[in-house]
Amino acid sequence: MSLNDLNREVYSTTPSDISNRTHEKSSYDPEVTTTGNSSPFEGNESWNKLKEDERLSSRKKNIWIGVLIFFLISLAVGGGFFYQWWTKNAFHQDRVIISLEGPKETDSTKLSKYIIHYTNNNRVTLKNAEIWLTYSENFQPTDNVNLKYLNNTAGRIFVGDIKPMISNQVELSGVFYAPKDFPAYLQAELHFVPSNGKDELMMNSQIGINITSSPVSLEVSGPRQAANNDGIEYVIGYENLDTKSVGDLQLQVEFPAGFEMTSSDPKLIEKNSSWYIGNLEPGQIGKVIIRGVIKGDLNEMKNINVSLGRKGENDKLVLYDKQDFITSMISPALSIAQKLDGKDTNIINNGEVLRYLISYQNTSDTGLRDVIVSVKIDGKILDFSKINVEKGSYDSNTGLITWKASDVPSLANIEPKGGGTLHFSIPVKNIIPIDSKFDKNFTVSSIAKIDSPDILTTIESNKVIGSNKLELKLASKVFFDTKGYYMDSKIKNTGPIPMETGKETTFTLHWKVSSVSDDVVDSKVISSLPSGVRWIGQVFPANENISYNERTNQLTWDAGTVLAGAGVLIPAREVSFQVGITPQINQIGDKVNLLNESVFTGKDNFVDQDVSLNGAIKDTMLSEDMSVGYAHGKVLR
Repeated sequence: MSLNDLNREVYSTTPSDISNRTHEKSSYDPEVTTTGNSSPFEGNESWNKLKEDERLSSRKKNIWIGVLIFFLISLAVGGGFFYQWWTKNAFHQDRVIISLEGPKETDSTKLSKYIIHYTNNNRVTLKNAEIWLTYSENFQPTDNVNLKYLNNTAGRIFVGDIKPMISNQVELSGVFYAPKDFPAYLQAELHFVPSNGKDELMMNSQIGINITSSPVSLEVSGPRQAANNDGIEYVIGYENLDTKSVGDLQLQVEFPAGFEMTSSDPKLIEKNSSWYIGNLEPGQIGKVIIRGVIKGDLNEMKNINVSLGRKGENDKLVLYDKQDFITSMISPALSIAQKLDGKDTNIINNGEVLRYLISYQNTSDTGLRDVIVSVKIDGKILDFSKINVEKGSYDSNTGLITWKASDVPSLANIEPKGGGTLHFSIPVKNIIPIDSKFDKNFTVSSIAKIDSPDILTTIESNKVIGSNKLELKLASKVFFDTKGYYMDSKIKNTGPIPMETGKETTFTLHWKVSSVSDDVVDSKVISSLPSGVRWIGQVFPANENISYNERTNQLTWDAGTVLAGAGVLIPAREVSFQVGITPQINQIGDKVNLLNESVFTGKDNFVDQDVSLNGAIKDTMLSEDMSVGYAHGKVLR
């Protein structure tokens, strides 16, 4: 077929039946196949096996690819879980261990050593580890180079980083100062930050220590028995048992209810019944003697508690030793009491006559024979040359007043529940002897006793007699004075003398306070300037606390404490201030008031009694200044 015919055939628009077209027959023709003629590969086993192997290989390949993908996914998931598990379990707080090793009993003053063990059983490092120590205030660390002292009960030891699976230790040494059987303790806390975390964590350990001996010894002695209103005496002995000095010691005493201390040796200095002992050298001993009067009911037990130690934080006593002593209240067969006639306080004054009443009674159910009553009286301020004893005798060598049946017949036999009264008197000196700074806080002490041979003495206890102690306190004599000067050595004054109208004249006024035998505290003087008197503001000494209210003209001087002996052994407490006056025509021929009435107030610190004294109005008639006096104290013209 030519090319043109072929084109017409292909691109002809006339429908044609493709089935009428002719083609060459072959074995691969579909017609041949469908008519039952076999494919050339049909029945070829090698070909079929090859095709089957190819299909099997493809399936295996797909399976392995799937298995590999599944394994990779499982590995990734498992790895994630493992990483989380590894990270989570790399640190557990309870794998950090700290413990204390050392003696659980020790003597005071003996050097004790403690080992602090710490272990890190984790797979991570513990960063910036520190051991925080807390301990009893009775423990004093010694020679610990790495210990950073914080306060009396705490310190720190820097450890640094603690590597995984590492154990180590540090040493702490020190000395306990505590009473026997005192429960002390040491506590150690390991603070750290795990390297896989941010928060600070802590593990701790504690050890209790029993103290088997004290660094100092205390011994308290006194009467095992006492009657109501008896005068008693406690003696407290102490000793340093250490081989080195013990410093800053204080003795504290807790008295029983009903006990009133009258005196002590040494004198009480600290508040709250405390005596400052200070340093005690090795083996050094000392004692404190406390005297007083005890009151209580029959069979009541009076317990005095004594503690020795040093002041710690918040002024709390760190105990070194503690002892107590018990006195049993009894009813003696003979009771005795003394008091001052007409007085209901134990405060006395110079020049006063002390009239003593001594009352006694047989409290038993049987009569008592040959009774003797005695009073021992002592006081530097008493005038013994004028002592008056009714129906008794006074021995000036012993200071003892005695009454016997020869003087008072009723003492020969006192019937059950019977009794009587005795008298004596003695004056207080008008002028109290002040020779040194120690002459202050004067007392008068008297101890009355009564005894009879019918009161038997047993082996187990001392003979019980009736006794009573009375201690009187002398109130200080306080003086307050107001003076004025034109010619003054402290402040220079100006203006005419005698005064003239229309011209200002200045004067210096003085307030002076003296106290003979006691400190007077909270001292204050209040007064005011009359109208027409000008406050200039010149004060001497310049640092004195004196104030002026210009609206009310009130003057106030806060004088503070006036020491015992002021005005006697040492200068009186004094302040000077300057005022000015310009007389008016209606004052010619008259004196002029410079200062209104002054009032001094304070408190006698020894007898705990308020003191109040008034000072008179001060005018220009200055008798104490010879340049003024009565002659020049009035307005001239």
